[in-house]
This record gives sequence, C-alpha cells and structure tokens, in this order.
Amino acid sequence: MFSRPSLSFRTKIFIVLALVVFISITTVLLVLQETTKNRVKENIRSRFESTIFAFRQLQELRTQFALDEINSLTMSNAQFRTILSTASIGTEDFGFGLATDHNEILKDANLRLNSLLPFISIYQKGDVFLVTNAQGELLFSKEDPKELGQDLSGLPFFRRIFEEREAVTIWNSRLNNVEGIKIFPPGVKESIYQIVAKPVAFGEEIHGIVIWGSRIDKKTLESIKEISSVDIILYSKAGINASTFSPQKEEELSKQFEAVTGKNTDDNLVEELSLGKEQFLAMKSSILPDVPAGKGGFIVLKSLTEELSFLKKLQVTLLLVGGLILLIAIGLSFFLAEGVTKPVKTLAVAARKIGEGELDTRVNIQTGDELQELGGAFNDMTKGLKEREFIKSTFERYVSKAVASEIIKNPELVRLGGSKKKLTVMFSDIGGFTTLSETLTPEEVVKHLNEYFEGMSSAILEFNGTINQFQGDAIVAFWGAPVPQENHAALACLAALRCRDFLKTLQERWIEQGIPARTFRFGINTGQVIVGNIGSSSRFEYTVIGDEVNLASRLEGANKIYGTQILISENTYRLAKEDIAARELDIIRVVGKTYPVKVYELVSLKSDLDDRNSAILEKFQTGINLYRERKWNEAREFFEKILELNPDDTASQEYLKRCNEYENLPPPPNWDGVYELRSK
Repeated sequence: MFSRPSLSFRTKIFIVLALVVFISITTVLLVLQETTKNRVKENIRSRFESTIFAFRQLQELRTQFALDEINSLTMSNAQFRTILSTASIGTEDFGFGLATDHNEILKDANLRLNSLLPFISIYQKGDVFLVTNAQGELLFSKEDPKELGQDLSGLPFFRRIFEEREAVTIWNSRLNNVEGIKIFPPGVKESIYQIVAKPVAFGEEIHGIVIWGSRIDKKTLESIKEISSVDIILYSKAGINASTFSPQKEEELSKQFEAVTGKNTDDNLVEELSLGKEQFLAMKSSILPDVPAGKGGFIVLKSLTEELSFLKKLQVTLLLVGGLILLIAIGLSFFLAEGVTKPVKTLAVAARKIGEGELDTRVNIQTGDELQELGGAFNDMTKGLKEREFIKSTFERYVSKAVASEIIKNPELVRLGGSKKKLTVMFSDIGGFTTLSETLTPEEVVKHLNEYFEGMSSAILEFNGTINQFQGDAIVAFWGAPVPQENHAALACLAALRCRDFLKTLQERWIEQGIPARTFRFGINTGQVIVGNIGSSSRFEYTVIGDEVNLASRLEGANKIYGTQILISENTYRLAKEDIAARELDIIRVVGKTYPVKVYELVSLKSDLDDRNSAILEKFQTGINLYRERKWNEAREFFEKILELNPDDTASQEYLKRCNEYENLPPPPNWDGVYELRSK
C-alpha cells in the first residue's frame, strides 16, 4: 500500500480559482438575468402607471373642459337659459291644467336648440350632446336630433346630478339596447363615451340638464401610446372596442378576453399572459375610478419578450468573457503560489509577535500588489493598536472606562483644539489643608492626598465625569465632554453627593489617625465653556476654560459664608432639580462678575430627603422671601425656628445677622437682595 500524495498548494489555488471563476460567472449570469428581468418589469410597471395616469388625466381634462364650457354656455347665453326655463316651467301643472300643449313646448324647445347649439363650441367638440328639461325629458340630441321627449330621469347617474350638481360616468353605445332608451341612432358602431352631466340652475332651482360626451377611440389610444410606448386595449363587457394592437394580436387577445378581464383581481395588478410566442405584461384599470370596468375599462400591455431580447446577447458575451477569464486564471494560478506563501508567512510571524504584546512589530512586503497593501494595512493596524493603547492608558486615568472606550472609537472627540459647549463643572477643596500640611511630613502629605484623590476620583468616574486636573488639594472635574451627556448636571450632583459620603468616612479615619477635622467644599456650575485639547502638538491638556469655570471655583469658596458643603448655581439646579433636593441660599455677586447668581445648597437626592430637612428647606424658603421683602422681624422668626431644628445651621445664623443689621441700618431703596462677595 502507498499513501496518496496530498494536493500541492499550487493545485489547491488552481482548483479554488477555477471554482471561484466558474461559480462567479454562473452567479453573475443568474443574478444579472433575474435582476434585469425584475428591473425591466419594474420599468414596465412604472410605464403602466404613467400610462394609466396619463389616460385618466386626459379624461379629467375633458371633464374640466366640459364643466367649464357648460358653465360658460349657461352663464353667457340668455337664449339657452330661456329655452330650458320655458321647457321646464311650461310643463308644470299648477292646478289649472297645462298652460300650453306639452308636446308643442318640447317641439318648440327642440327647434330653437337645433338652431342655436350647432354654433356653440362645446357642441362642436362633443360626440354626444344631450339637453333635457328639469323633469329629465329629452329636448335635444346631437346623435339623433329628431329624438324628442324620451324620459332620461331613470338613468342612475341622473339622480346624482340633483344631489352632487354634476356627474361623470361612462356610456356604451349599447345603452339603447340595455336600458331601452334611444340616445344613439340605430346602426352606430359600438363605442365607449366619457359622459359629463351638469344641471342648468338658477340659484337652487334646476331648469334643465346638459349631457356632454366624448368618444374614446383608437385615435385617443394611439396618442397616448406615442408618449408611453405601451399598447392600450379599450374594452367593455361585449369585448374589445378599440386597441393599438395589430389585427393579428388583437384577435389572439380576443381568445383570452374572458380569462384576462374576467379574473377577480384588483385594478393596477400586473399579470403575465402569452400571445402567440410572445410573453406580455398586462395591467387592467377602469376608465374612471368610480365606474365599474364592465361599462368601460382598458388594459395596458407591453411585450416582455421584446424588452428582454438584449439579455440573450449579453449572456452569450458574458459566457465568452467568462471562459477566457477562466483560462487565464488557470494559467496564473501556478505562478501565484510562491508569491502568496512567503508574504503570508511573514504576516503570520508578525501577528504572533503582536499577540505577545510587541506593538512595535512591522512587516516589509514589497510585492507591488494587494499583499503589499495588506502589509501596509497590517502596519497601520499595529500603529493604531499602539495609539489606542496609549489613549486608553492615558484617558482612563481621568475618565471612566466607558468614556475612554468611546474616545477610542471616536478619536476625533479629543483632537487638538477647542469648541464651545454647555457643560457642568465641579471644583472641590479641602479647607485649611495648606496649614495642615505644614504640620505633616512630606510622606504623610502625599499619603493623605493620594487617599483623598483615590476616593474622590472613584466617585467622579462612577458617574462618568472627566477629571480635569488636581491643583494641590483641589480637584477640577466636568461632565458633558468629551462624550456628550444630556443629564450632565444631574450626574455632577450625584457625584458630589457620593464624594460627600466618601469624605464622611475619610474624615472619621483621619480623626482616628490624629488629624484634626477638615471641611470639604464643592462648587458646581453649568454653562457655556471652551473645552478641548489646549496646548501644542507635542504637549497639550484636555481641559475647560471660561467664565463659567471660574464661577464654579467662586461657588466652592462661597461655602465658607454659609457653612455649607456643596453649592450649586441656578443653571445647575434647573437641569438637575428632578433628581435632587436643594435649598435656595442666596443671590450673590462673586468677585470679578457684574451679574448676580442665585445659589443653592445641594442637600441630598430627592428620594433621600427626610422630614426634618424637608421642614428646614420649607421654612428657609419662606424666611428668605420675607427677607427680600424687607420684613426683618417676620423673616427672623423663621430662621430662629430653623435653628431650633438645627442649631448648627450657619446659613440661618448668617441671615439672622443680616436681619439685625438691616433693621438698624436699612438698605437703600433700590436694594435688590443681592449679596456682594468681597473675597474669592
């Protein structure tokens, strides 16, 4: 026995390329055939719809022409109105018998209309022109001028005239056989007419009816075919009335007439049918939307065989080209193996090094083809991996992992340069830490600061904040950039409350270590700032600058006056008030600002507000309202009640002090309640 040799790499490439080319050509042919056929069908359907639209537009234009002309005849021809009035009123019975002989009145109206109407435009342009009196008795017929006195009031559309003041329908010349009414003279070839009827009225009273009709014939159909390039068949229950087909095709269609028109299918549905050796697409439609196709409908047709004739030539061409490509591919496959194997091995070795963390690995493939491009792409990938690793390791130090991941996906968020955005900025500080650091060794200062920064950073990053910088014992953070956050104000407040919880634990731990109690202050403000990578291309910092940033810093310092821990601006409060409980403290003007700012103390989450703090917030709000109204004694009562609930409430103590001062030395008349801060 002997083992069968395995296929060589060249043979495998040959087989694969041959199969790929064969399958590709076959697939292209099948897809091309199906796609082309579908597109041709869609194109034909579009032309069908355009043809139907054009056909109906033509009928609408005829309808509007008829209505306008009837209106013009009625309004401008007094003789015509007089004839109809006489023929209508003269036939009424007022209880004294007929005023004149009925037949004589109708004959007189007929004679006068015969002498008047032939010179009227609408009469000349119509194939059907009937005039009746108000009772529906025929006074005049263009098709048969001698017909007189027939009662047309039994026609279905006649009743609609009195209800809708106009009627549009389809008549067939077979009407005189179907309805028993002689409108068309005997021997007229069966035809389909578009009929427009309108009453002649004076105010609300109808004195007669004008019925105008236009024959839809082969000439009409051919004029539409010239535009749309599709064939049109006009039919009724009796069969085909007119068409743009040749007599031979019309005869073939007649054999399938019942099958095509008798199907219980909706209008505007495309169907396929065979006429001889040709395949056609067809769509049937009624002439008018509200008129059954049985009275008069039409079919639009287009030869699918003719439209697809070019496809067979294209298929033959593609087969020849595909065969040539297959032969060339077979010849080239034997020369590709060596050129592919070596670069692939090089890439494989480099990929293993990347997997081991050697991100400086590069490849040098000079084949002048896609493999060289692949080598370049591989080098770009390793460069990108190294840059992303740098961004990740850098940004994760001062943004959350989720934000860092978003930056990695969208590096344009942190390009060099700045933009103006509405953000929320937070400043935090340790009160008196500079003095404290003088009593500690450098190692102890660094240890306690790192402990402080670790806990604060965790709280800020937990709520997707961006840590801007550490300034001594102070922290600057912001929300809303580099990744946009709709609820940036609420996130900043939640982070501050989480920091406060951490600082309470930290304070207890420091006291146990012999470090005196510290105060921790926060200032939060929301507004338009400049944010971005500011600096040079070699050294820059992602930061925020602007007046609103400075205001956050001033609010942090203002905590000293009110004995508070977290002060937020009115802009921040408005955006976050659904989530937080806050106490309106004051309206202040900070150093360096001309406009006052309303400030609030962030108390807790709204869901965590207890009854005691809720009572303090309510009484304090009443107190400052009275204070701003210069009602010093009444305001003082509320601040004293707050101190009974919380004797350490420095804000109430501050307002008691102001009330006493203003009671002795009232502020000027233009006092607006704004408190001026004298220091930063």
